[in-house]
Amino acid sequence: MGGKTAIRRGGAVLASLLIGATEPTGAASLVGGQTDDSVCDLGSASQNARKIYEAGDFIRAQCKNGQVLVGSSIVPAGGFDSEVVRLARTFCRMADIQIRRTQGNMAGLVMEIDEVRCIIGKLSK
Repeated sequence: MGGKTAIRRGGAVLASLLIGATEPTGAASLVGGQTDDSVCDLGSASQNARKIYEAGDFIRAQCKNGQVLVGSSIVPAGGFDSEVVRLARTFCRMADIQIRRTQGNMAGLVMEIDEVRCIIGKLSK
């Protein structure tokens, strides 16, 4: 391999490292998943089972008005609101909240799961 080829490949590697290191400002994921600055991701019910209770603080610190809040959580027994629905009602305008209730299998148990999507609009500036 010639010197010019080695330099080109080294430059390409450096460029890809720099591009990979520049994650968009404002990207937020409670469970560490990939997202972009248009989304505040709380993760799926199986990912966030322990972290969803920290989600309110996470949203206040990491998310912005105008981002799409997405996530899911297990519906508690007795038909009460799931944690993710409560968070959506706290941080999103009611008209923007979309809730879909499904059944899922977690560790061999069938559970109801709420999936939420809404535009964050109630964070103080």
